[in-house]
Amino acid sequence: MQNGLYTIVDFGNNDKWFVVAEKTINNTKYSYLIKVNDAGDDFIDKYQLIKSTYDETGEYMEEVTGNELKEVLPILMPEAKEIMENPNKLKELLND
Repeated sequence: MQNGLYTIVDFGNNDKWFVVAEKTINNTKYSYLIKVNDAGDDFIDKYQLIKSTYDETGEYMEEVTGNELKEVLPILMPEAKEIMENPNKLKELLND
């Protein structure tokens, strides 16, 4: 589901995530996500960094942790800084 430049990813079973920032680094797409409630109109205090890789059979996603998280997160945060510092802006975007 897209709202302007912003996307909510639904992994099924009401597992919905707001995509705060995305960037491709060395042919791998990294996405910083914040969990949203079942209705998709409020945030839950749960965050994750996901990396997506592709091959001829499809897209594969896995959570980023450890040293890779420490390396990639600073690259993504300049894009997410304004939204992360203004939680009310996140709610406004979801309500549009």
